Amino acid sequence: METITQPDTAPLWQNFTNALNALVAAGLRPDFHNLYGTANNWQHQPYAHSNHGDSPWVVFDLRERAYTVTTRERTLAGEHSRPRRRKRR
Repeated sequence: METITQPDTAPLWQNFTNALNALVAAGLRPDFHNLYGTANNWQHQPYAHSNHGDSPWVVFDLRERAYTVTTRERTLAGEHSRPRRRKRR
């Protein structure tokens, strides 16, 4: 049996930790959430924002399959969701 070696992701997690610590040091407290409902066709869609009302939001864009920086309004309007599926006839 062959053993598959996994890539070392520790540096990526450290970069993520450093970014979170930088936000906290700037007085921003990141909050992590998950959108799920009719606005995004019942797809789980993680997003994060800080404790300031005018701060940018980071959301997982379901069309692009990547995180993007956006606004609260665009996220809640469903701009980063997959298009709704057409019903079969």
